[in-house]
Amino acid sequence: MDGAIAPIAPRWASGRAEARARFAAAQAAGEGIRAYDAAARDRRTRGWDRTASSANAENQRARALLMWAGHDLVRNNKYAAAAVRQLVATIWGDGIAVQITHPVKRIRDRAQSEWDRWAESRVDGFGDWYGHGKVSVREMIVGGESLSFWLPDDGGPDGQVIGLEGAHLDMGRSAPLRSGGRIVQGVEFAGLQRVAYWIFDEHPNDIVGPGTPSRRIDVGQIDHLFERLRHKQTRGVSWLGAVAMTLRDIGDIEDAKRLQEKVQSCLALIVQPGEDMGGTSPLGQQAADPMGGAGRPLEETLRPGMIARLGRGETASVVNPTPSASTVDFIRQQVAAVSANMVPYHLMTGDVSQANYSGLRAAMNGSYSLVDDWQQNEVIPLLVKPAVRRRMKRLALEARDPRFEQVGMTFALPIRRMVDPVKDLMGEIMEMRAGLKLLETGLAERGINAEEHVARLKSMNDTIDRLGLALDIDPRRVTDSGVLQTAAGFLAPRE
Repeated sequence: MDGAIAPIAPRWASGRAEARARFAAAQAAGEGIRAYDAAARDRRTRGWDRTASSANAENQRARALLMWAGHDLVRNNKYAAAAVRQLVATIWGDGIAVQITHPVKRIRDRAQSEWDRWAESRVDGFGDWYGHGKVSVREMIVGGESLSFWLPDDGGPDGQVIGLEGAHLDMGRSAPLRSGGRIVQGVEFAGLQRVAYWIFDEHPNDIVGPGTPSRRIDVGQIDHLFERLRHKQTRGVSWLGAVAMTLRDIGDIEDAKRLQEKVQSCLALIVQPGEDMGGTSPLGQQAADPMGGAGRPLEETLRPGMIARLGRGETASVVNPTPSASTVDFIRQQVAAVSANMVPYHLMTGDVSQANYSGLRAAMNGSYSLVDDWQQNEVIPLLVKPAVRRRMKRLALEARDPRFEQVGMTFALPIRRMVDPVKDLMGEIMEMRAGLKLLETGLAERGINAEEHVARLKSMNDTIDRLGLALDIDPRRVTDSGVLQTAAGFLAPRE
């Protein structure tokens, strides 16, 4: 019919086709086809809070509570404390070392020397730069964010850095500004750019307290470290937020299990006098009251070795709780779920009883992808790079040479320990021999400066040759199986 109508009345035919399409879509929706279960409003989704919100709106309600919960967990929960320590050790380790690059060797060497000298000094009045970075990364994990507050010293700007927790940033200061900008949770914006932070001089929850209102600090003095999870998110939240309740439940279950074991170990002897004993026990009275009274009253708690004396007509029922064989498995499953959000299970618990090489390697390789994300997208661009730029800008002013502001940089990351060094190294050697990986990359992954390392290798080899030594570990002389490298054409040094 449509075919007959279309040549004569195409508009009519088009309307018929459109109506049929609408009818088919309505019918499919009614039958549940193409529907999203999570978007339905039925029995299964009743009680599911799906309130519309933004990142800043959620943070306004929850950020402070999550921060306090995170700090409480690392103080009192062994799994949280272990996970945070392992995260800090993996992400920051002994420090992310900066390697300055520049085509002019003199500029490169001077910039590297200046950075190393400053980084190894007491940059915050107590520890060096690597200690400051460790605490900053830890606070980002536990409290959600960390701030580096830069101050001048006698030599010029950006000579000292002070670490601040997120609580120093005035959460209650949010308002539009007459200039057209706005303040969001203590961060002042002009358009899309951050221009200032409103900071308390003292920690608001300290013994002394802030004392004075927050004051405006220019953005040029603050480096703000946090993980951004949503666009236009102003501040960070504790990484423990998603697992905090599970960790608390695990602690409660373990407490209940410990109490159950204590009760089961309380074997008690209950003595009840006979009818002809005149209400007294041949074993005598209960222990005397230390204050000189007739004796202690019956206790209502159990303790190992307790002997309870009962009067005539009283009876007692033995409490014998049955242990649950699934408790350990349940706790292990819950901790494994928590570890999936943080660090591998065996690092969080120290339990390798059910692990093997393949499982450990898979767990570590999976965790390294998360570490790469945190290092490359948070720690390096928000903490390390800004610090290097500040110091190079100051060096350019001191030396009156703008080239110091143009230096590049690479980063030597913390060493990643191998599950099985022999197997892992063989795989890495195969990658290098196939041209899939550079020696420089392999050295950088171990936190080693490639240029310095190769120079030291040459110096060591020259010393070995000069002394005429033949070492089994020298790959220029022998293979890994001890065969002479005759094909390499190695010539012994002439006397």
